[in-house]
Amino acid sequence: MKTTKSLSPSKKAYLAIFLALLSVTSMAQVETYPKNSFKINLSSLALKNYNFTYERSLARKVSFVAGYRSMPSTNLGQISFVNKALDRMDNTSLKDDLDQITTSNKTYTGEFRFYGGKHAGARGIYLSLYGRYSKFNVDYDYAYSTENKDYAIPISSSLKGLGGGLMIGAQWLIAKRVTFDWYVIGAHYGSLKGDATGIADLSSMTNEEKADLKDDFEGKVSIADKNYFRADVSNNGITAKPDAPFIGIRGLGFNLGIAF
Repeated sequence: MKTTKSLSPSKKAYLAIFLALLSVTSMAQVETYPKNSFKINLSSLALKNYNFTYERSLARKVSFVAGYRSMPSTNLGQISFVNKALDRMDNTSLKDDLDQITTSNKTYTGEFRFYGGKHAGARGIYLSLYGRYSKFNVDYDYAYSTENKDYAIPISSSLKGLGGGLMIGAQWLIAKRVTFDWYVIGAHYGSLKGDATGIADLSSMTNEEKADLKDDFEGKVSIADKNYFRADVSNNGITAKPDAPFIGIRGLGFNLGIAF
């Protein structure tokens, strides 16, 4: 009759450790998730912006996002979303100003996202730390009147903004391949610089009228009674240097994309 030898306590401990490691390894192998996604911002289309992002997972709950936004030359007063907002505000003066502004821009954004939640990959509530560089071209049909004459001064501006900020959002993975990314709220701050030029014959103006024109133009861009344009007025027109904060809000953005 054969007898079965029992394992010694030390061998039992080694076997338990081996089985535990095998179990952890098996779980790690099963935990797979898409590491890339490509998305389009649906909300920005209402403002005639075309916004695309690519997201790459760097770790289980950390990712990097590269974004590009472009707005073709557009008259701000002709954007339906802006018109509806102005109608509710009943602000005729602002509407008249926006009708005189045509703008285009390109924006590049890089961000690191830190996700919460138990699911692996880029899904769940996240905190975004981002940097942003924007370039704007702005044309403004500036009209100014003295007691004796009306002046039309077409202003062309080239502006560049650089800043950084924080944003809170949430992302869902639907049917394993579709992503829905919601920008809840965020903001950035930085510096905005550039040049503005308005060529016009102002030789008929007196020095006092030129000083009044300078004050009026610089007051067009002000926050809390502080002007952010430094203008010079000559017989040939206006030259100006903006030195302003680059402030922006990111929120209520709805993005739809493909994960792979």
